Amino acid sequence: MRLILILILSFIFLAPCILEASPSVDVPLRHWSYDAIEKLAIIGLCDIADIGIRPVSRIKMAYIVKTAIDKARDYDKEFNWNEQDYLEHLLNKLIGEFRVELVAIGVEVASTFDQPLPKNTLKILNDVKIEKVYAKLDKGRLLFENKDGWVLKDGFNARIKATAWAKLSELCAFSVTPGIRYSSEDTDVNIEDAHLRINPAGWNTEYAIGRSSMWWGPGFHGSVLMTDNAFPMDTLRINNIWPFRLPWIFKNMGRWSGTWFISRLEKKFNPFHPIFTGWKLDYIPAEFLKFGVGHILMFGGKGVNMYGIHDFIGNSSLFFSSGGGENDPENHIMSWDAQLFLRRIDRFLPIATGAKLYTEWGAEDESKSIPVDLASITGAYFTDVFKIPGFDLKAEIARFHKVFYTHFKYISGYTHKGNFIGHHAGGDSEDISLSGIFNFPDEYKFSATFSHMRRGLTKAFIETTNQIRLEFSLTNALNMYNIKDVEVTLFYELDDITNFENTGSTANNHIIGAEVTRKW
Repeated sequence: MRLILILILSFIFLAPCILEASPSVDVPLRHWSYDAIEKLAIIGLCDIADIGIRPVSRIKMAYIVKTAIDKARDYDKEFNWNEQDYLEHLLNKLIGEFRVELVAIGVEVASTFDQPLPKNTLKILNDVKIEKVYAKLDKGRLLFENKDGWVLKDGFNARIKATAWAKLSELCAFSVTPGIRYSSEDTDVNIEDAHLRINPAGWNTEYAIGRSSMWWGPGFHGSVLMTDNAFPMDTLRINNIWPFRLPWIFKNMGRWSGTWFISRLEKKFNPFHPIFTGWKLDYIPAEFLKFGVGHILMFGGKGVNMYGIHDFIGNSSLFFSSGGGENDPENHIMSWDAQLFLRRIDRFLPIATGAKLYTEWGAEDESKSIPVDLASITGAYFTDVFKIPGFDLKAEIARFHKVFYTHFKYISGYTHKGNFIGHHAGGDSEDISLSGIFNFPDEYKFSATFSHMRRGLTKAFIETTNQIRLEFSLTNALNMYNIKDVEVTLFYELDDITNFENTGSTANNHIIGAEVTRKW
């Protein structure tokens, strides 16, 4: 098994590439384009191979959009007038966002001039995002889940981020996002994101060095292994640019896609500075079906035996360690996921145009080689519900055994800077989420999300949180004042908590805020 895995990953990362892959920076993890291509994939206009591993580079996103443009011409007759109008707006928005990259790969519809683009590009200020939040918190502080480890304090909070990037010839691209986090108690200045991307000419490989968040898996409210719930980590990442077929007699088995990274956790982790590394491998046997497997390995740190290179290569490919004895120097977590894409289900079930059904399962290594105490995420995503273009519904349920995200030697557990790297609910928990979205590109977006989360399921007092979040966004909100490329988002969140921190107390949190993004 170990040899087969190493061979597959070698083909994915080292295979020659026949397509042009100009270097470009990452698309931010919460960028609207990820939701757009996922919706297009569900209705059959995008390749499903690129759904589930984030971030991707802008040039890779451009190729995904190119596929959607090409398929839209073939599937034009399958959509009614309202659907065609909606898809045209969505594709035009994607073309506008990635126009530079689309022109670079020869997409004529994105080009308005005949001159080639310059090889060296510099944007001193690409965008600025200002978030202002007022939080009325009964208990003084609250983690803003899936927000890069942003902890809200009672009273006014703010976060300001500005992004600059540069492309240097055909070898590399660089991006940096400094940020300020303000509350009534303190002010922090951070580098929220900074990475250098390198694309070796002629190879199906991208390298990224720097600080960024990652998301692995099909879920929308959380994932087993990697999410943006914690502060971004400093990593070395490798991923393939395009899905790859194995050679020889295996070429008709389907396509493969993967990523690998290595990092080091912070000094305050107990024991401090352990090595944190992992890989994710996706297999696409058909255009409507996708399987994935992921593995995280934590080893080293003060007082823990370090690996040599031979031990590292071997244990990085193992599914489980020896089961957690005194001499066990590592912590393993695995996940498996499956996604089924159902296109044009309205032909036999008039509830939606398309659907994605998915599940993800995780296991800790405390059970030796046999996974017993599992985590699971199961969900569904319906597009254009009741044939209303832009109206989507999502539902998801997650369950985690009490041993999940814990380890006898790594006392801090599966955390970075105090917050869970995986699902925000943590171990010994259950989380149910329902979300309704109405989105019309270039105009507005409204979403309503309800979640019911229970923590400490094996304790006498189970903490229960009922959360409602409402969000309204206006795209190009200031066009009437001749100010373009400004997006304004207003949101409100209510948290009703009983048995707070597994005690008999209660808490109610009210969060209201605004987010303004200006692009240049």
